[in-house]
Amino acid sequence: MSLVAPAQHADRILAGDERAVDPAALLTLLSGELDVWDTMAAADRVRRARFGRHVHLCSIINAKEGGCPEDCGFCSQSRHYSTHVAPSKFTPVSTVVEHSARARTRHATALGLVTATRGLDDDGKGLAHIESAIRAVREAGHTEAHASVGFLSEAALDRLVDAGLTELNHNLETGRSYFAKIVTTHTYDERIETIRRAKAKGLRTCVGGIFGMGEAPSDRVELAEALRELDVDEVPLNFLVGIEGTPLAGAEPLPPLEMLRIIAAYRLFLPRQNIFIAAGRTYLGQLLPLMFSAGASGMMIGDFLTTPNRGPEDDLRMLEELGLSPYGCGTAHPERIELAPRPRTRLPVVA
Repeated sequence: MSLVAPAQHADRILAGDERAVDPAALLTLLSGELDVWDTMAAADRVRRARFGRHVHLCSIINAKEGGCPEDCGFCSQSRHYSTHVAPSKFTPVSTVVEHSARARTRHATALGLVTATRGLDDDGKGLAHIESAIRAVREAGHTEAHASVGFLSEAALDRLVDAGLTELNHNLETGRSYFAKIVTTHTYDERIETIRRAKAKGLRTCVGGIFGMGEAPSDRVELAEALRELDVDEVPLNFLVGIEGTPLAGAEPLPPLEMLRIIAAYRLFLPRQNIFIAAGRTYLGQLLPLMFSAGASGMMIGDFLTTPNRGPEDDLRMLEELGLSPYGCGTAHPERIELAPRPRTRLPVVA
């Protein structure tokens, strides 16, 4: 059977067939049988048709650090592992609002509040605290308030929506078949049920995964299929950062071209979704700007939860030099956010 060229997939997508790439074709795109540069060129056509020169920026804050009872093998915040992270109490609401204001100066339009918890009990202090923080972020008006707080009941979701929550993050992490090798304290279906509850409440959903945990291309296909079936809005692609003390500490980072191949393949499989790049993107090295040419339409700006990121000024300068502009999250037609003019540095003349 002859392989379908990535350009043909792009042609069909741009003609209106959002499911032009089926799971078998996605596996081919991910397996390395096709030239990565051809796949990236096709993905870039699709990205530009959907998002133009716009890029979504978001930031996150650890609203409750460490001590999580779950055993996710990649996570520095699990109490099952001895890492550099010490358990802490919930972050004060005033600090959360300060982070929201700082995120806006970096042209991020959303601040994600993340808790190292299994979830938030309907009548617990944790839920009340996050509810207050979300309300304060909404009232301050710097950014939208998003959250990644584990499993939530319908009643808890109602309270957070009433407080001003607009989007829930709840990553699937990997494909169903590989999930039990990464997490044993909860099931894949528990995660899916939380995502469906959020969608039923009218929230946007931010659901993605982590690559480089030892999974096969078929596992990456399974994850993509689940995201398509759930019809999620945002797809964060993370690349494993091995944290000392966790079971995956010794995993080798994925090669940059494989990272770009994954981004491009996911763009062609999920042409409508906002695909943004989060943890591990610095492993792209000198190829970092090419993540947009590979189909990414957003990135996380500022530090991650327990690991550093590139400096925000470096990221904003990169966008400016690429001719890209930040836009508001969740908009059907991206709202352009102008970057402040930057002084040009004259290079010294070498005699």
